Amino acid sequence: MQPDPYIEFLENWIPGIGEDTDLHDELHCHFHLGFSINDEAKLLGFQLGHHPASNVFHVLIFIIMSLTIYPKDYRNSLSDVKDFYKAYLLGKRWQLVSYWFIPRHIL
Repeated sequence: MQPDPYIEFLENWIPGIGEDTDLHDELHCHFHLGFSINDEAKLLGFQLGHHPASNVFHVLIFIIMSLTIYPKDYRNSLSDVKDFYKAYLLGKRWQLVSYWFIPRHIL
């Protein structure tokens, strides 16, 4: 499925979430995550929190976007949003540590 250009533009604007796609895919493997909607929510939340330029405004933008304009089959549920936010807070706590030194089963 090809992402909508508008969604892709908005995602690339958000710190952490706009990181390189190859890095994102490698992090799926590093953290032993699949590619379900919930796993994506967790990883994107963690990446957003891990990035030093992120803030609550970015969190709100992503949550609104993922609940409304994402394609129906890719849209987050309220449970996914909850996991996204927990992962965001976790990413904030690990912000000064390189991804590769963060425990693999943390998410």
